[in-house]
Amino acid sequence: MRTLVIFCAVLASVSTYSEACSCFPQHPQVQFCNADFVIKAKILKRRETGPSQSDDVIYTVKIIQNYKRDRYYRGRRVQKIFTASNGALCGSFFEIGREYIITGSIRENRWRTNLCSWNLPTTSLTQYQKNALKSGLYKNSCSCNVDVCFGGQCPEPSRDKCVVNQGADLSCFFRENSCERNRNSCAWRSPACF
Repeated sequence: MRTLVIFCAVLASVSTYSEACSCFPQHPQVQFCNADFVIKAKILKRRETGPSQSDDVIYTVKIIQNYKRDRYYRGRRVQKIFTASNGALCGSFFEIGREYIITGSIRENRWRTNLCSWNLPTTSLTQYQKNALKSGLYKNSCSCNVDVCFGGQCPEPSRDKCVVNQGADLSCFFRENSCERNRNSCAWRSPACF
């Protein structure tokens, strides 16, 4: 009988389904380089497309600065950005009237973002991040990658990447440093986090 109770408890815990969004931490430089768009924008309006949790939310934003200005930039100043309707589905939430850095993808002319993208109020940017965006430091360093050690898995640094070692202060590296190419290899720009 006791074995049956334990078996049922284990079975119940295995079969329990939960919806949640989980994101692997990525350096802002990696987020910048992997995104189709990186903008500073003011949130003008929020509209839900339907009553279901799986429906999209559409934010209308005024683009203040487009940091990529590549093939996706068409000179528009007002843009619609799509996201899932709730956090469990990795939907982003933006407050009307506030300014944000918003990153995301563009597929079939539809701009999308999610909770795992580098989206934050401009008031939360560090001075280093502001300078890295404004001066093009992130944009000009896309040939360098940043790897983060987790769970004992630590890749070796190479000519094309910088590594945040196990036990290092992630917050410092993410907020106060970037990986840039110096001659033939990539290296951390600032010694501040070591």
